[in-house]
Amino acid sequence: MTTDKKNQHYVPKFYLRNFSCNSNKKQIGVYNINNQLFVPKAKLKTQGSRNFFYGQDGVIEDDLSNIEGNFATIIREIIQTRNLPLKNSGQHFNLLFFAILTDLRNPSRIDGMQTNLAEMRRRLLELDPGADAEKIVPVVSHDDMVKISLSHAVEMSTLILDLEYKILINNTSTPFITSDFPVVKYNQFLESKNWPHSKSGIGSVGLQIFIPLCAELMLVFFDKDIYKLGDKKKQHQIITDVKNIDELNILQFLNCIETVFFNEKATEAYIRSIEVQSKKYRRANQTRSEVGYLIKENDDTNRRIVESGFKNFLQVKKTDCEINLKIDGLKIHSKGKKHELTDRMLQLRPYVQRVRKSKTYRL
Repeated sequence: MTTDKKNQHYVPKFYLRNFSCNSNKKQIGVYNINNQLFVPKAKLKTQGSRNFFYGQDGVIEDDLSNIEGNFATIIREIIQTRNLPLKNSGQHFNLLFFAILTDLRNPSRIDGMQTNLAEMRRRLLELDPGADAEKIVPVVSHDDMVKISLSHAVEMSTLILDLEYKILINNTSTPFITSDFPVVKYNQFLESKNWPHSKSGIGSVGLQIFIPLCAELMLVFFDKDIYKLGDKKKQHQIITDVKNIDELNILQFLNCIETVFFNEKATEAYIRSIEVQSKKYRRANQTRSEVGYLIKENDDTNRRIVESGFKNFLQVKKTDCEINLKIDGLKIHSKGKKHELTDRMLQLRPYVQRVRKSKTYRL
């Protein structure tokens, strides 16, 4: 049976309405980076969606619609009161769930998983042209990939329970913008260390997550063992420097699939200027692969493996947002500066390490 809900949103409509023109909930500013088209008032209901993105039976679409009611209530209360849910409350977990689910349901994630598998098959055939690549790395349908991605939402939400969270309040005349992939994962700490591997894994030391909630407010999750954000007794940090706003808006350009969204306060000249600035940096979420050596610690065979010249390890990863971000009040504190990196590819937060020991999670 085919659902009549053909237009299925990967960016929730309730979320986009917070950026609607004059708060009318029907129109939104749109800029498409592929064709450089600026539309000051586009139909909101057709944005952030694809036909039958979650399948034709409508089951996942209906389930997400039910969940979004809770998300909409929490986000609305934050915008109206500028207060955040209490730590470890049900609303707190729902806020984490909103962040993770908005990330996992995005086409950038789904298509990226498919690209990763294709890249693995390509690299495999480079090493062994006679290999049955599709048997070793199976082809997964879009619908199944969506289900696989969404199946990790609860456990991944649990993995960020340790993150602190605050609101950035925009006290400038320049609005926050958002995009068709609004959840930006960043890591000022690992960026400052010139860490060569993934910096934005959900369990990473120094993880930060930036999510615009409306033109005036942005939600920030951050590793409290590494960073300080404003006064620890306050739930918010006021931003008065437009340069800070510009940098946060640049992140939306780098993280998006192809479209950024905004309300009537964002002029065409401003949007185009931010796009120009964003071109100085590498786009996020682009697939990269490297072939290297997988060796064991304190194993006598390691030298022979390397000397053989046969690389036995394939790493497929995504590019991160990296712009040398600087936000007033957001700093690496003294304890964070003393944190020492290990020789492992994954630099995990202590909390995540403890969770992994108690139960197997996929990061």
